Amino acid sequence: MKKLLLTLAIFFCCIVTASSQDAQTDRNRIFRITLGNVQYAHHDEKMSTGEAVGHVLSTVLTGQSTIQSTQYEEDVKNAVIKGLSGAHRFRFNNGLLQAEDVAEQGNIVADVLITNIQTKTNTRTWKDKDDKTQVSTTFTGVVNAMLTLKDAKMGEVLANPSFDGQGLSLSSYATSEEAIKSALERFSYHITSWLNQYRPLQANIIEGATAKKDKQKEVYIDLGNREGAYKGLHMAVYIIKIIAGREARSQVGKLKIEAVEGDDISLCKVQHGGKDIKAAIDAGEHLLVISTE
Repeated sequence: MKKLLLTLAIFFCCIVTASSQDAQTDRNRIFRITLGNVQYAHHDEKMSTGEAVGHVLSTVLTGQSTIQSTQYEEDVKNAVIKGLSGAHRFRFNNGLLQAEDVAEQGNIVADVLITNIQTKTNTRTWKDKDDKTQVSTTFTGVVNAMLTLKDAKMGEVLANPSFDGQGLSLSSYATSEEAIKSALERFSYHITSWLNQYRPLQANIIEGATAKKDKQKEVYIDLGNREGAYKGLHMAVYIIKIIAGREARSQVGKLKIEAVEGDDISLCKVQHGGKDIKAAIDAGEHLLVISTE
């Protein structure tokens, strides 16, 4: 009987361990993503005679003009690919549309509608100290597009995010090429940032490290090389509680990874909320950690 009970205990222990490992692996699963249809809304658009005259008059009066830069359509497509490739939990795969590659639900196809590729010009005229007329022209690039993310197996639409490449402020450049290049860099960044928010990395605080009085200074989390942790990654800390069968989260602090110390462990510096984090650790609370970038 003792042998039987020992065997059953080992068996159930193995099941629990395997289930725990599966949950950890699925927690930050990698999704494959590929491009589907790419369209440009202004591809065959032509300006009427009246619109052309109005455009010229506006340029003369204001010194500003806006031109659709259709020649950069392929560059926008490449910028989308760069954005999709840079996210923590996504891997760009150009061959995902093959039947054998879409068997697993959750992989994503991204259709792209490019709504705007513009070069804005700003011409300034002035008199110099010798009373000679001087003219300078600067350029600003603008890129806008909407992505439709669909489940590669089921065809279900998952999200319709829109992105622009202007950034927080408009920067001026000496040439239109430089302006568009800058806009495309910002455009790719926005896509990567959105995907990282859409499917963030998750971990748990597993142990407190350095503490000073009533404040936690450093902690260990169960995220490492295997799931894409890296030094400098910023993360938010949440206390998790179950209320009426539902998970409730309350943010109590912020962390930054100081050192990745193994496949599933990293040392983090507490940047905010050290007092609340220490109190939660001492109380045995479940502390969830989610990437913020």
